[in-house]
Amino acid sequence: MDITNLQKWDQQFQSDLSYSLASTVLKNYNADDLLLDKSRLLLKDKRVFNVSLSGDSATPVTNQKASGRCWLFAATNQLRPTVIQKLNLKEFELSQAYLFFYDKLEKANFFLDQIVDTKDEPVESRLVQYLLTAPTQDGGQYSMFLNIVKKYGLIPKDLYNDTTYSTTASRKLNALLTTKLREYAQQLRDALVATDVANSKIIEMKSQMQKEIFKMMCMFMGFPPVTPNETFRWEYIDKDKNVQILESTPLKFAEEYCGLKLSDNKALPVSLINDPRHEYGKLIQIDRLGNVLGGDNVLYLNVDNDTLSKLVVKRLQNNKPVFFGSHTPKYMDKKTGVMDVQLWNYKAIGYNLTQNKENRIKYNESLMTHAMLINACHLDNSVSTEIPVRYRVENSWGKDSGKDGYYVMTQEYFEEYCFQIVVDLEDLPQELATKFISPEEEPILLPLWDPMGALAD
Repeated sequence: MDITNLQKWDQQFQSDLSYSLASTVLKNYNADDLLLDKSRLLLKDKRVFNVSLSGDSATPVTNQKASGRCWLFAATNQLRPTVIQKLNLKEFELSQAYLFFYDKLEKANFFLDQIVDTKDEPVESRLVQYLLTAPTQDGGQYSMFLNIVKKYGLIPKDLYNDTTYSTTASRKLNALLTTKLREYAQQLRDALVATDVANSKIIEMKSQMQKEIFKMMCMFMGFPPVTPNETFRWEYIDKDKNVQILESTPLKFAEEYCGLKLSDNKALPVSLINDPRHEYGKLIQIDRLGNVLGGDNVLYLNVDNDTLSKLVVKRLQNNKPVFFGSHTPKYMDKKTGVMDVQLWNYKAIGYNLTQNKENRIKYNESLMTHAMLINACHLDNSVSTEIPVRYRVENSWGKDSGKDGYYVMTQEYFEEYCFQIVVDLEDLPQELATKFISPEEEPILLPLWDPMGALAD
């Protein structure tokens, strides 16, 4: 940097009246409030949708509070209309805390196994250092949700709710678990380099470590009241104000009332992404990303934006909400509940961006950070198209975020900052569905630190 240029540049800027005006106001006001384009907001804040779920029965709006559980909220919110219909309920929530407890427990176990498996890697290697970054972070992917449900099932929120502090404010618990797991990682690696340590000793060490992690989880959150195959008794009031009693197990409840066919992988939902760095129509797998040992890999099918949009419409027309992952809160106005790329007039201060989606991913500018639910969209019937102009998004930040918890997302935002949707195999055209079940399909294998391996929180 040539210091002599600084004064010359400053004098040049000061002579520009547009710069002077922008500089004056930006020094006195919040840029987001100042540059919000109210004309654009008026144009895009439309709450009319001609494709939506019948009855809009997925109430109440949920709140993950100070935790990174958005993926668990979005995934369970996607299932609850099925439960509401089957049990004739006015409103309903599945227990996110139940899944949260077991996900952390399984992630700790998965991490310890990865540490053993990478014993030949230098501790300074990129892989080991990445594994050590956040061993039991709150975030996750939809396939990780399925891994937990297949092992532990689902239960109503009434049976295990968010009353414990660390369920809704997980930072301290995460910090303590992370510190302990890093210590365990060192102990395991030290033992593994010792030539006289038997494999049985490593197994015993891991078992004791898992016991201590379980002890911490129980102290902070409490042990869930029912095991996967244990019968629970749930008393509830249906929509007609009749008292009902349901007896089931978590695994049976997931299948019979939530509609998940856990024993048949071909009947379970699948994930599609839009990653323009790679060829469309190809499977993409993230190496070493998971939560349950022996569970399914994080696997996506890469498709173009038009395919994603049309599948959203198809699901909604079939009365199914859509789990999706986006780069949030990019271009999201939490006060008004609008998600639109052009909502802020940055060009007014000479701030112009030219990177496309592919290059934003390549240059660490964009990735999936949050999961939400689409439960309505709007098609412009004046033109012949299957692509919506806007979507209604149900978030999990409570009623004070957006407009009573809901957002409007424009199609442009969907194309630029949406990365993933979850659908059923039956929603897909045959040529795409075949990709998931054909043994001949070899996925593109991406490293653990790739942006497509980001966990929604």
